[in-house]
Amino acid sequence: MAREDYAAQVALLVRILPYVAKEEIFALKGGTAINLFYRDLPRLSVDIDLTYLPVKDRTESLAEINDAMDRIATVIEGGITGAKAQRIAGGGGGATRALARLGAAEIKIETSPVTRGVVHDPEQREVSEAVEEEFGYAMMNIVSFEDLFGGKLHAAVDRQHPRDLYDVKLLYENEGFTDALFRTFLIYVASSPRPPHELLNPNLNRPGFTGGQNFRRIAHYGTVTQQED
Repeated sequence: MAREDYAAQVALLVRILPYVAKEEIFALKGGTAINLFYRDLPRLSVDIDLTYLPVKDRTESLAEINDAMDRIATVIEGGITGAKAQRIAGGGGGATRALARLGAAEIKIETSPVTRGVVHDPEQREVSEAVEEEFGYAMMNIVSFEDLFGGKLHAAVDRQHPRDLYDVKLLYENEGFTDALFRTFLIYVASSPRPPHELLNPNLNRPGFTGGQNFRRIAHYGTVTQQED
């Protein structure tokens, strides 16, 4: 992806965040939360990945998520001139996704219908200074540091994707692996559909990870990609 294309996506993302933030049942998580609120755009991440915060009956939760996603799509179209937003299929059996477009830029907004709730209380955070300087200001409810990076550590051992490993590298170089983070990570491991012994003993020789491909680069405004040997 060209730098200009990525910049257009981030610009749209930052404009969308205030509309998503109105839905207090959600908190932002994942790579976008890390990339825009804890870091200064070290890598590509433009999906809005949300955690549904209440702990309720599944049927009631999905109904509330569905209504919130409808409202988000409506306010994006009403608030951003030229933007189009629509519900899209997917979400593990529930209608829990939306897609916003402005020109060639697209932003996906989604939450899991299965993994709901958090370990620690979320917090309001502002985008980093670098993000604000280039793309504008936004404030959003973000899952706690422990939930954010505990989930990221779980993703890293679960799927071993370059972007997750890169985020973990930056975690070790910055905040570090705290005791509270470790305990929260264990909760995510215990909650995983995969058994803990598989997660904590990942297969680094699986096809596609080290065998036939390698990392090409992770750069500012770049993408996490792989290159054939």
